[in-house]
Amino acid sequence: MKKVFLLSLGLILGLSAFAQKGVIKSNDTKQSVASSKIVAVGNEMTTEASTYAPQEARSAVVNRYDDMEDGEAIWTYYDLQSNQYVANRMYQLPNGSVAVTATMSHQNNQSASDRGTGYNFYDGNDWQDMPDARVESFKTGWPSIAQYGANGEILLAHGGGNGVASGMQCFIRETAGEGDWTHVGTLPPYPEGYAYTTEYPTWPRIVTCGDNHDIAIAVAVLQHSISDDETDLQTVMWRAENPADINSWVVSYGPLHETGWDHNQFSADDYCMAANGHKVSLLYSGCLTNSVWLFQSDDDGVNWTSRRVWENPYEGREFDEEPAWGMDDTLFMPMNGSIVIDNNGVTHVALNTFEMAHTLENEPGYYTYWNGRAVDGILYWNDTEEGPIHDTDHPEYIGTQYEAHFATANPHHAARLWWPIADEPGYVHMLPDSTKWIGYIPMYEGISWENSYYYMSGSEYVSKFHGASGHPALSCDPEGNLACAFSSPCTNRLGSTMGGKADYYLRSIYVSYRNAADGYWQQVEDDLMEDVMLIYSEGLFTSAVQNTVNPDEFWFSYQSDDYIGFYWGSNATQTSGSENTIHAVKVINRLGVEETEAKDVVYNIYPNPATDYIVVSSAMDTDATITFTNIAGQTVKSFNKKLTAGDNSINIDLESGAYFCTINANGFNKTVKVIVK
Repeated sequence: MKKVFLLSLGLILGLSAFAQKGVIKSNDTKQSVASSKIVAVGNEMTTEASTYAPQEARSAVVNRYDDMEDGEAIWTYYDLQSNQYVANRMYQLPNGSVAVTATMSHQNNQSASDRGTGYNFYDGNDWQDMPDARVESFKTGWPSIAQYGANGEILLAHGGGNGVASGMQCFIRETAGEGDWTHVGTLPPYPEGYAYTTEYPTWPRIVTCGDNHDIAIAVAVLQHSISDDETDLQTVMWRAENPADINSWVVSYGPLHETGWDHNQFSADDYCMAANGHKVSLLYSGCLTNSVWLFQSDDDGVNWTSRRVWENPYEGREFDEEPAWGMDDTLFMPMNGSIVIDNNGVTHVALNTFEMAHTLENEPGYYTYWNGRAVDGILYWNDTEEGPIHDTDHPEYIGTQYEAHFATANPHHAARLWWPIADEPGYVHMLPDSTKWIGYIPMYEGISWENSYYYMSGSEYVSKFHGASGHPALSCDPEGNLACAFSSPCTNRLGSTMGGKADYYLRSIYVSYRNAADGYWQQVEDDLMEDVMLIYSEGLFTSAVQNTVNPDEFWFSYQSDDYIGFYWGSNATQTSGSENTIHAVKVINRLGVEETEAKDVVYNIYPNPATDYIVVSSAMDTDATITFTNIAGQTVKSFNKKLTAGDNSINIDLESGAYFCTINANGFNKTVKVIVK
């Protein structure tokens, strides 16, 4: 089964008078992945609704060269930073310093016996040297970090060895970035009444709350293999009012258990946490047959309330039930996400989306999965909303062939960005609401989407992203302004021959912004990987400082990899490891400044590959210097050119090969890789 889409989209440049349009042909690809099991029913609560009115989609091009600080914090051969989420791996102290962690190994082999927590610290001016060794003296993985007290930090990671019992390991340092870490000990492994004692909890998240960040809340998952086809899954929570005393940590099943959905539902890395003051929020998303759940506490994690962020219309059904769910429509659903709590106590949620259809044609218990531009998007929701993410009526389909499926609100479509065009069968377009949608695969003039360029070997990427755009990471400033970074295929960057993966879209890290006063998202084509040194690198596994200390300033981390695919994991395709870098990036939101200050003059360079000319799309009349350098960094051609607003055709007269084209104009510059045939 294969669907063919032809996509058409007009993007409004929020900071200039120019529009971009693209027509993309997408042969969306399907994958089959094993399901999980449903056992019980949950509950929900609602709060006061938001009054923001829907807005049209907005897209701005913002130059980042003067507004971004990129620090190379950690390097690692271990490239599998996440199963679903990369959460709670950064924080910022009130003095502006930042800490970042990652799973790190400096051994280029599958044993990774030195695997542990890679850590780095920014003191407000510089990063420390990249670490040579892990924090721990024994093998660990999946670190999570938070501020502890006024100036300290607390770290969790799962592992054991060297005389230390396997389990969740806690480390504390009284002064962040300085001195030795104190190993507090191994947290209590099982809640009272847990049926198994041969497994220990893994994949932690930790936050601190209270008046002085002195109360710790953590979550993880217990996984016990019963047989090849059955695993017992239980999520657990710890709480400590004196985290430095291992005996003060109390373990329980946590709030998910109270809904009845705890058992055999949400698995490894299906959750993330946020805290601000006395409020704590916990998000669960990633179960194919369950909803997206948000749990909130206003008393430092003692009492919890629950509600659905997105409601699965088949919640409680099993994949192998007859008929195939009774489904008469494909389902658009979220998978991985991020949360943050602003200073007014509002919890904000970002989720990626993808399309699935259940089928019993081949084997019960499997679903069909499509991936491509037409099933892409990053969703937004906050807890002032009256109910879960929902679909609305679509009167534009009344009287068309699509009326039965699309004219009225449908829970299958609550997480759908791309829709059929009513009078053009086989084509889809975006029906956007910028209060609901954060971003999607950016579109570039003159560059069409080719599904064959989308890398998805087996389920290697499927199981980590599901949607084409994935791993959203939210950051909030003191005024309630938001930024969201996410990983998405970049259609104007193709991979090199490195790792034998040529001619695939490389993933980049993009950032969109939401100013609190406006209430909608500026869907910005803001690429954190514009640096020419990253021209052949993929951007994966985004994380964020949840609450920053300076207005309009946001911090993110991501992993850059020169080889497409993974070296670790059950579906890994890399045959040897490659050096991956964890970047920690500070970005400034300039959407509130004057247009003449923020405008990136050159917003596109095409065609690519080129022959004897390129077209430079300029946002204004300006003088420009155009320079071509080869892969070795040598300048092979440089000249001045008068650009006019719009498209400018420029003869290049270069031999066949790969070049970096840099255009300097009006104090801004843009560099892209250009292939000349």
